[in-house]
Amino acid sequence: MKTTLFVLIVILNFSMMAQAFSKALKSPSMFDNGPAAITAIKLKADEMASLVLLEGVISLASLAVLADGCQLVEGNYSIEVTADGAINKPETNVAKIISPGSSELLILKATIEAPASYLGQNIKIRQAKKSKLKETLMSEYTSVASINRELTLLSIHSNANILGQNKTLNPYQNVLIKHFYQEQNLDNKNQYILGWGSASSSKASFPVNQFWVRFKALKTNGELKRLVLQEDRLVGASSCRIVIDSTVEIKKESEKEKQKSIVLKGMMMITRSQSHKDLTLLNGF
Repeated sequence: MKTTLFVLIVILNFSMMAQAFSKALKSPSMFDNGPAAITAIKLKADEMASLVLLEGVISLASLAVLADGCQLVEGNYSIEVTADGAINKPETNVAKIISPGSSELLILKATIEAPASYLGQNIKIRQAKKSKLKETLMSEYTSVASINRELTLLSIHSNANILGQNKTLNPYQNVLIKHFYQEQNLDNKNQYILGWGSASSSKASFPVNQFWVRFKALKTNGELKRLVLQEDRLVGASSCRIVIDSTVEIKKESEKEKQKSIVLKGMMMITRSQSHKDLTLLNGF
Protein backbone atom coordinates (compact mmCIF):
# COMPACT_ATOMS: atom_id res chain seq x y z
CA MET A 1 0.00 0.00 0.00
CA LYS A 2 2.82 2.40 0.93
CA THR A 3 4.66 1.54 -2.29
CA THR A 4 1.54 2.20 -4.36
CA LEU A 5 0.98 5.53 -2.60
CA PHE A 6 4.62 6.56 -3.17
CA VAL A 7 4.41 5.71 -6.89
CA LEU A 8 1.15 7.67 -7.18
CA ILE A 9 2.72 10.75 -5.52
CA VAL A 10 5.74 10.56 -7.85
CA ILE A 11 3.49 10.32 -10.91
CA LEU A 12 1.41 13.30 -9.74
CA ASN A 13 4.56 15.34 -9.08
CA PHE A 14 5.90 14.64 -12.57
CA SER A 15 2.51 15.49 -14.04
CA MET A 16 2.45 18.84 -12.21
CA MET A 17 6.05 19.57 -13.29
CA ALA A 18 5.18 18.76 -16.91
CA GLN A 19 2.22 21.14 -16.80
CA ALA A 20 4.34 23.91 -15.26
CA PHE A 21 7.10 23.51 -17.80
CA SER A 22 4.67 23.39 -20.72
CA LYS A 23 3.37 26.81 -19.68
CA ALA A 24 6.78 28.31 -19.00
CA LEU A 25 8.26 27.19 -22.31
CA LYS A 26 5.47 28.45 -24.60
CA SER A 27 7.01 29.71 -27.83
CA PRO A 28 6.45 33.30 -29.04
CA SER A 29 3.25 33.99 -30.99
CA MET A 30 5.20 34.24 -34.25
CA PHE A 31 5.48 30.43 -34.13
CA ASP A 32 1.76 29.73 -33.58
CA ASN A 33 1.48 28.36 -37.11
CA GLY A 34 4.64 26.30 -36.89
CA PRO A 35 8.35 27.09 -37.34
CA ALA A 36 9.03 30.48 -38.87
CA ALA A 37 10.64 30.58 -42.28
CA ILE A 38 14.36 31.26 -42.10
CA THR A 39 14.94 34.25 -44.33
CA ALA A 40 18.13 36.18 -44.85
CA ILE A 41 18.60 39.10 -42.46
CA LYS A 42 19.95 42.32 -43.90
CA LEU A 43 22.30 44.33 -41.71
CA LYS A 44 24.74 46.98 -42.84
CA ALA A 45 28.44 46.35 -42.23
CA ASP A 46 28.59 48.79 -39.31
CA GLU A 47 25.46 47.29 -37.71
CA MET A 48 26.80 43.74 -37.93
CA ALA A 49 30.18 44.79 -36.49
CA SER A 50 28.49 46.51 -33.54
CA LEU A 51 26.31 43.46 -32.87
CA VAL A 52 29.33 41.13 -32.80
CA LEU A 53 31.25 43.52 -30.52
CA LEU A 54 28.35 43.43 -28.04
CA GLU A 55 28.41 39.62 -28.24
CA GLY A 56 32.11 39.81 -27.39
CA VAL A 57 31.38 42.02 -24.37
CA ILE A 58 28.79 39.65 -22.94
CA SER A 59 31.06 36.66 -23.62
CA LEU A 60 33.87 38.35 -21.69
CA ALA A 61 31.46 39.09 -18.81
CA SER A 62 30.37 35.45 -18.60
CA LEU A 63 34.02 34.42 -18.21
CA ALA A 64 34.43 36.91 -15.36
CA VAL A 65 31.31 35.42 -13.71
CA LEU A 66 32.89 31.97 -13.88
CA ALA A 67 36.24 33.15 -12.56
CA ASP A 68 35.11 35.29 -9.60
CA GLY A 69 31.43 34.48 -9.10
CA CYS A 70 28.31 36.49 -9.91
CA GLN A 71 28.34 38.35 -6.59
CA LEU A 72 31.79 39.89 -7.11
CA VAL A 73 31.10 41.11 -10.67
CA GLU A 74 27.51 42.20 -10.00
CA GLY A 75 26.79 45.79 -11.00
CA ASN A 76 25.93 48.21 -13.82
CA TYR A 77 28.60 48.78 -16.48
CA SER A 78 28.64 51.58 -19.04
CA ILE A 79 29.19 50.46 -22.65
CA GLU A 80 29.95 52.35 -25.84
CA VAL A 81 30.46 50.77 -29.26
CA THR A 82 31.72 52.60 -32.35
CA ALA A 83 31.86 50.61 -35.58
CA ASP A 84 32.06 51.29 -39.29
CA GLY A 85 32.40 47.67 -40.46
CA ALA A 86 35.56 48.41 -42.44
CA ILE A 87 37.63 45.34 -43.40
CA ASN A 88 40.84 44.83 -41.39
CA LYS A 89 40.55 48.10 -39.46
CA PRO A 90 40.28 47.25 -35.75
CA GLU A 91 40.96 50.86 -34.80
CA THR A 92 37.53 51.88 -36.16
CA ASN A 93 35.53 48.98 -34.67
CA VAL A 94 35.78 49.32 -30.91
CA ALA A 95 33.84 48.50 -27.74
CA LYS A 96 34.57 50.30 -24.46
CA ILE A 97 33.44 49.11 -21.02
CA ILE A 98 33.57 51.19 -17.84
CA SER A 99 33.09 49.30 -14.57
CA PRO A 100 30.97 50.74 -11.73
CA GLY A 101 32.97 53.13 -9.54
CA SER A 102 35.91 53.15 -11.94
CA SER A 103 37.23 55.27 -14.78
CA GLU A 104 39.41 52.51 -16.24
CA LEU A 105 38.45 51.41 -19.74
CA LEU A 106 38.33 47.79 -20.87
CA ILE A 107 38.66 48.00 -24.66
CA LEU A 108 37.86 45.39 -27.31
CA LYS A 109 38.74 45.83 -30.98
CA ALA A 110 37.26 43.88 -33.89
CA THR A 111 39.15 42.86 -37.02
CA ILE A 112 36.60 42.14 -39.74
CA GLU A 113 37.66 39.72 -42.44
CA ALA A 114 36.38 39.94 -46.00
CA PRO A 115 33.25 37.82 -46.60
CA ALA A 116 33.81 34.45 -48.25
CA SER A 117 31.42 33.43 -51.02
CA TYR A 118 28.68 31.17 -49.63
CA LEU A 119 30.59 30.71 -46.35
CA GLY A 120 29.74 33.87 -44.42
CA GLN A 121 32.23 36.00 -42.55
CA ASN A 122 34.65 35.89 -39.62
CA ILE A 123 35.24 38.69 -37.12
CA LYS A 124 38.13 38.49 -34.67
CA ILE A 125 37.94 40.40 -31.39
CA ARG A 126 40.95 41.18 -29.21
CA GLN A 127 41.42 42.93 -25.89
CA ALA A 128 43.55 46.06 -26.37
CA LYS A 129 45.45 45.72 -23.08
CA LYS A 130 45.29 44.03 -19.69
CA SER A 131 42.53 45.65 -17.62
CA LYS A 132 39.81 44.94 -15.09
CA LEU A 133 36.10 44.18 -15.29
CA LYS A 134 35.22 45.61 -11.88
CA GLU A 135 37.86 43.83 -9.73
CA THR A 136 38.47 40.91 -12.11
CA LEU A 137 41.78 41.27 -13.95
CA MET A 138 41.35 40.17 -17.57
CA SER A 139 44.24 39.55 -19.93
CA GLU A 140 44.51 38.53 -23.60
CA TYR A 141 40.79 38.13 -24.25
CA THR A 142 40.31 36.98 -27.83
CA SER A 143 37.38 35.57 -29.76
CA VAL A 144 36.52 34.43 -33.25
CA ALA A 145 32.94 35.08 -34.35
CA SER A 146 31.57 33.34 -37.45
CA ILE A 147 28.35 34.46 -39.13
CA ASN A 148 26.76 32.62 -42.03
CA ARG A 149 25.94 34.40 -45.28
CA GLU A 150 22.25 34.80 -44.38
CA LEU A 151 23.08 36.28 -40.94
CA THR A 152 20.88 33.68 -39.25
CA LEU A 153 23.56 31.74 -37.36
CA LEU A 154 26.33 33.06 -35.12
CA SER A 155 29.02 31.12 -33.28
CA ILE A 156 31.73 32.59 -31.04
CA HIS A 157 34.77 30.88 -29.52
CA SER A 158 36.43 33.00 -26.82
CA ASN A 159 39.53 32.70 -24.64
CA ALA A 160 40.93 34.81 -21.81
CA ASN A 161 43.49 34.65 -19.03
CA ILE A 162 42.01 35.74 -15.69
CA LEU A 163 43.83 36.34 -12.41
CA GLY A 164 42.69 33.75 -9.88
CA GLN A 165 42.85 33.42 -6.12
CA ASN A 166 46.21 31.73 -6.51
CA LYS A 167 47.54 35.04 -7.92
CA THR A 168 48.30 33.50 -11.30
CA LEU A 169 46.56 33.94 -14.65
CA ASN A 170 44.32 30.98 -15.44
CA PRO A 171 42.93 30.10 -18.90
CA TYR A 172 39.18 30.33 -19.47
CA GLN A 173 37.09 29.54 -22.54
CA ASN A 174 33.57 30.31 -23.75
CA VAL A 175 31.61 28.84 -26.67
CA LEU A 176 28.34 30.39 -27.87
CA ILE A 177 25.96 29.47 -30.67
CA LYS A 178 22.87 31.51 -31.51
CA HIS A 179 20.16 31.49 -34.18
CA PHE A 180 18.52 34.70 -35.44
CA TYR A 181 15.04 35.17 -36.92
CA GLN A 182 13.58 38.33 -38.44
CA GLU A 183 9.88 39.11 -38.14
CA GLN A 184 8.26 39.55 -41.52
CA ASN A 185 6.04 42.55 -40.79
CA LEU A 186 6.27 44.20 -44.18
CA ASP A 187 3.48 46.72 -43.48
CA ASN A 188 4.98 47.92 -40.20
CA LYS A 189 7.84 50.40 -39.97
CA ASN A 190 9.09 48.56 -36.86
CA GLN A 191 10.69 45.17 -37.40
CA TYR A 192 12.25 42.88 -34.80
CA ILE A 193 15.16 40.45 -34.97
CA LEU A 194 14.97 37.70 -32.36
CA GLY A 195 17.65 35.26 -31.28
CA TRP A 196 18.02 32.18 -29.07
CA GLY A 197 20.90 29.90 -28.21
CA SER A 198 23.23 28.63 -25.52
CA ALA A 199 26.73 29.24 -24.22
CA SER A 200 29.18 27.14 -22.23
CA SER A 201 32.01 28.54 -20.11
CA SER A 202 35.04 26.43 -19.17
CA LYS A 203 38.11 26.68 -16.97
CA ALA A 204 41.21 25.01 -18.37
CA SER A 205 38.92 23.39 -20.99
CA PHE A 206 36.65 21.83 -18.32
CA PRO A 207 32.99 22.97 -18.76
CA VAL A 208 31.56 24.56 -15.62
CA ASN A 209 28.79 27.05 -16.51
CA GLN A 210 26.00 26.89 -19.03
CA PHE A 211 23.93 29.91 -20.11
CA TRP A 212 20.63 30.28 -21.93
CA VAL A 213 21.10 33.23 -24.34
CA ARG A 214 18.47 35.47 -25.89
CA PHE A 215 18.50 38.49 -28.17
CA LYS A 216 16.12 41.13 -29.46
CA ALA A 217 16.81 44.02 -31.82
CA LEU A 218 14.57 46.74 -33.19
CA LYS A 219 14.83 48.09 -36.72
CA THR A 220 12.80 51.17 -37.67
CA ASN A 221 12.45 52.02 -41.35
CA GLY A 222 15.28 49.59 -42.05
CA GLU A 223 17.71 51.18 -39.55
CA LEU A 224 18.96 49.44 -36.41
CA LYS A 225 17.75 51.34 -33.32
CA ARG A 226 18.09 49.15 -30.21
CA LEU A 227 19.75 45.88 -29.20
CA VAL A 228 19.19 43.81 -26.07
CA LEU A 229 21.28 40.74 -25.24
CA GLN A 230 20.51 38.50 -22.28
CA GLU A 231 22.18 35.47 -20.72
CA ASP A 232 20.84 33.43 -17.79
CA ARG A 233 23.02 30.87 -16.04
CA LEU A 234 21.35 27.46 -15.99
CA VAL A 235 24.28 25.41 -14.64
CA GLY A 236 26.73 26.88 -12.16
CA ALA A 237 27.28 27.95 -8.57
CA SER A 238 24.25 30.28 -8.41
CA SER A 239 21.70 32.04 -10.55
CA CYS A 240 23.17 34.88 -12.60
CA ARG A 241 21.80 37.15 -15.30
CA ILE A 242 23.77 39.33 -17.72
CA VAL A 243 21.83 41.90 -19.77
CA ILE A 244 23.12 44.44 -22.29
CA ASP A 245 20.67 47.15 -23.34
CA SER A 246 21.99 49.55 -25.98
CA THR A 247 20.55 52.13 -28.35
CA VAL A 248 21.88 53.82 -31.46
CA GLU A 249 22.87 57.31 -30.36
CA ILE A 250 24.09 58.77 -33.64
CA LYS A 251 25.26 57.82 -37.07
CA LYS A 252 28.20 59.75 -38.38
CA GLU A 253 30.17 59.84 -41.61
CA SER A 254 33.89 60.36 -42.03
CA GLU A 255 34.48 63.25 -44.42
CA LYS A 256 37.90 61.87 -45.27
CA GLU A 257 36.96 58.28 -46.11
CA LYS A 258 33.19 58.64 -46.69
CA GLN A 259 32.73 55.71 -44.34
CA LYS A 260 29.59 55.65 -42.20
CA SER A 261 29.86 54.45 -38.61
CA ILE A 262 27.37 53.58 -35.92
CA VAL A 263 27.61 54.57 -32.25
CA LEU A 264 25.74 52.57 -29.61
CA LYS A 265 25.56 53.49 -25.95
CA GLY A 266 24.06 51.51 -23.15
CA MET A 267 24.45 49.51 -19.97
CA MET A 268 25.47 45.99 -19.05
CA MET A 269 23.73 44.77 -15.90
CA ILE A 270 25.00 41.71 -14.02
CA THR A 271 22.66 40.48 -11.28
CA ARG A 272 21.87 37.34 -9.32
CA SER A 273 18.30 37.30 -10.63
CA GLN A 274 16.44 34.04 -11.10
CA SER A 275 16.28 32.91 -14.72
CA HIS A 276 12.51 32.33 -14.61
CA LYS A 277 11.60 35.95 -13.81
CA ASP A 278 9.80 38.11 -16.35
CA LEU A 279 12.01 39.31 -19.18
CA THR A 280 11.15 42.97 -18.83
CA LEU A 281 13.80 44.32 -21.19
CA LEU A 282 13.27 41.70 -23.88
CA ASN A 283 9.50 42.07 -23.83
CA GLY A 284 9.32 45.78 -23.12
CA PHE A 285 9.94 47.22 -26.60
